[in-house]
Amino acid sequence: MNNTKALGLIVNPIAGMGGKVALKGTDGKRVLAAARAKGAIPESGEKAERAMRLLVPYRENLLIRTASGPMGEDLCQKLDLPCEVVYRAGAPTSPADTIAAAAAIRARGAALLLFAGGDGTARNICEAVGSDFPVLGIPAGVKIQSAVFALHPESAGAIAANIAQSLPVSMLSREVVDLDEDAYRTGSVRAALFGSMLVPNQPDALQSMKQGGFSSEEDQLRGAALYLRDHMEPDAFYAVGSGSTAKCISRLLGLEYELLGVDMIHGGTLVEKDLTEERLWSYAQTGRMKIIVSPIGGQGFLFGRGNHQFSARVLRAVGKENLLVVAGEAKLLSLPRHRLHVDCDDPEICRELRGYYQVLCGYGRFHSLLCQD
Repeated sequence: MNNTKALGLIVNPIAGMGGKVALKGTDGKRVLAAARAKGAIPESGEKAERAMRLLVPYRENLLIRTASGPMGEDLCQKLDLPCEVVYRAGAPTSPADTIAAAAAIRARGAALLLFAGGDGTARNICEAVGSDFPVLGIPAGVKIQSAVFALHPESAGAIAANIAQSLPVSMLSREVVDLDEDAYRTGSVRAALFGSMLVPNQPDALQSMKQGGFSSEEDQLRGAALYLRDHMEPDAFYAVGSGSTAKCISRLLGLEYELLGVDMIHGGTLVEKDLTEERLWSYAQTGRMKIIVSPIGGQGFLFGRGNHQFSARVLRAVGKENLLVVAGEAKLLSLPRHRLHVDCDDPEICRELRGYYQVLCGYGRFHSLLCQD
């Protein structure tokens, strides 16, 4: 019986080179050339080695799928780790090589893809493998604000060693963000959410996402929309309520929408726009309908103010457990006593909808609010 465990490895050879020479990163050929002119030397290989050394005791049952030369092959040969080169990188390497190598590793399969770099590398990996392939960052860049990195190289190696031994390790989604380097060099810290990736659920060994420079309403709603997209059930119908906040998912998916109406999404596509109560009722009877709604700012009403299409019979058929509430933190702060409200045409359903709601305020970030009149 073959007990070989396949892991992936990608090393970004230029990651971190700009740090010691005060260049705040190495994104772009011009900045990389400046870093080299200042005497910067590669450091990511050394940090990747610190992580990968912890896998040496398990080499007999391992296969490392990697890219050629300094992107992984050289390190595997140095540590005598069995490897399979699934992608031949250019010289010098580029972000396109990282993307292509990650895509090749995903295609061949790996229990975990380790990558050494910073936020730029994480963004390239995310572009290639998406949100459902297990990865873990070995911190080796200048910008490391994303939540997909281990605390230090040894932490990454220890987690990978657990997987190499087939120990049970669950996965969870964490954010990938990237800093605008040009803005950073002028003193402005401006990060944007790029996506999410699956990482081992080892909170004591993972870093959290840096919050500074990443708290605008736009970023929060993009994060919430990404979370909704990543967790949409393929057979469910999603009725998106009125208002610009609830429509964050429509904007992310590039769909048309009626700002003050209710639209229906299924399988990531627009099914109907500006539905009537009668049409919503027909979907609600399928038992596969969910509602995405946002409270009215300054008031807190989920239903009964501008969205009467969500009638009592529709809400009863859908059920409280299928209501998805989205709001930016600024909107929540505007709510009197931080309370939510409903005002339906049936007092009984109003009572059924009371209680606590987990309000989505970013990617996987929730605030618990009480709905009580």
